[in-house]
Amino acid sequence: MPALNIRFARYAVSVLFFFCGFIFSCWATRIPVFKDAFDLNEAELGAVLFMLPLGSFIALPFAGWAVDKFGSRLMSVASIILYTVSLYALSWCTSIFALSVLLFIFGFMGDNVNIAMNTQGLDVQHKSEKPILSSFHGLWSVGALVGALVGGWTLKKQLSTHDHYLMILFPILVITVLTFFYLIPYDDKSEDGRKLLAIPDRALMIIGIICLCCTLCEGAMADWSALYYKEIVNDVSKVSTTGFTAYAFTMAIGRFTGDKLISALRHRKVLILDGILISAGMLLALSTTIPGLVIAGFALVGFGVSTIIPISYSIAGKSETLKPSVALAAVSTIGFTGFLIGPPIIGFIAHETGLRLALGVVVILGACVFLLARQAVK
Repeated sequence: MPALNIRFARYAVSVLFFFCGFIFSCWATRIPVFKDAFDLNEAELGAVLFMLPLGSFIALPFAGWAVDKFGSRLMSVASIILYTVSLYALSWCTSIFALSVLLFIFGFMGDNVNIAMNTQGLDVQHKSEKPILSSFHGLWSVGALVGALVGGWTLKKQLSTHDHYLMILFPILVITVLTFFYLIPYDDKSEDGRKLLAIPDRALMIIGIICLCCTLCEGAMADWSALYYKEIVNDVSKVSTTGFTAYAFTMAIGRFTGDKLISALRHRKVLILDGILISAGMLLALSTTIPGLVIAGFALVGFGVSTIIPISYSIAGKSETLKPSVALAAVSTIGFTGFLIGPPIIGFIAHETGLRLALGVVVILGACVFLLARQAVK
């Protein structure tokens, strides 16, 4: 493929990653609206929200098969379209049952997007002959940020959820269809001996466990860091999300700079560094009550988690036993468990021992990433 087409393919994949983060964030900003509309308490809301990761988890085996069967180009575009349409459909829900079913579908389509666009991203990375997957994930973070800003603007203007989602529906659909003509048409099939169905080998399992450690950290930070910061600062005049904002910001920066770091140090050394940053950052945040140091600790954790998923996907895509899309699905299946079990585990430990000790789990997870990368990653 000519270099110019590779450049356009990179732009097209970048758009997909941006849209994926943007769409998810547009949903997240409207969660309080759905809570009020259906008069849900916290327990009921939690049960409804669980349908989204459940749909994502169940989608993983199907997504790997579908991408291998139909190709990542078609699946990327089709999945983004259905992902956007399912978001719009949420605005029409009139019952908790309908909301739960559509959230399941929304999560299901979201993970089809995840596997398809990462497979397409690996194809572009392979043809570019340099690490670029981390920057794609950085664009997901940018999309999520823009989605949050747009969502906040629509709430400020008192636009309905229906109007909000209708406003973004057609631009996303049109641009997504246009990306189809610039994506790489055929996935890498050079390893014809790789299987569509097989038990992940030891190397893939270890990468999956590293992914699991990362998602557990991400879940803990997303759900509990703002509460912990509020408890530490103990000042209602301060913004409780400051710590999480620092974490999210450095994670995005880490993803954009990650490709150059990976080129210089390679996968093993970067993962080792990630583990050190996660453990050191959380230790700093937990060992002080000075707000600035707590924020600095959270920022280090953000840098630490930033490149783990892109590196894990890059390694999985080179599996000698499974086809790239299936290897990605296998690693994602193991890793995604962290999003399902992480927040409840932290909550249970926090209830028994306090939030400070509960978040100490993140220190242990960082150490696990360090040890696994040092012993098992080449």
